[in-house]
Amino acid sequence: MDNLRALRIANQRFAQHLDGIGDDGWALATPCSEWTVRELVGHVLLGHAHLVSVLTDEQVAPGPGDTFAEWAGRAERAAGLPGVPGRTVRNRVVGELSGDAAVRIRWSDVYVHAWDLARARGAEFTPDQELAEAALEWLVPAGPGLGATGAFAAGTDPGPGADPFTRVLALTGRATG
Repeated sequence: MDNLRALRIANQRFAQHLDGIGDDGWALATPCSEWTVRELVGHVLLGHAHLVSVLTDEQVAPGPGDTFAEWAGRAERAAGLPGVPGRTVRNRVVGELSGDAAVRIRWSDVYVHAWDLARARGAEFTPDQELAEAALEWLVPAGPGLGATGAFAAGTDPGPGADPFTRVLALTGRATG
């Protein structure tokens, strides 16, 4: 799957579930251990800013009042820049990687956090199995080391016959039962 297209889809899914958060929903707990919805959204904004920074060599950070839509657009524009796929960048969690891999990690993160938002608000989440299969391309080889980075909870084994999205959730430390 094309990573820019995947980033757009993941951002749309995240926005869909973020739009369902009312004024009183910002303090809701999420499946991300100690994060509320507000903290989860802040994490996603910071991740988008980090992607923009590494792909453009411009040091940027979200400011007060910045919106998810604004940062999603900036991340998508940066991911679409010429030369991004073959560029070498440094990710604060996994180290040196290609620009294409950095975009893949970003959209995978946003996609899983869209599920987190849906769970926090008690909404249905229908996974896109094509995105899940594409995320597994990097998650499976990285799987055993993800928990050691401190950025993910320890992964679990979802059991035989698990669909691709359930495997993504398990590898990123989410309870799948």
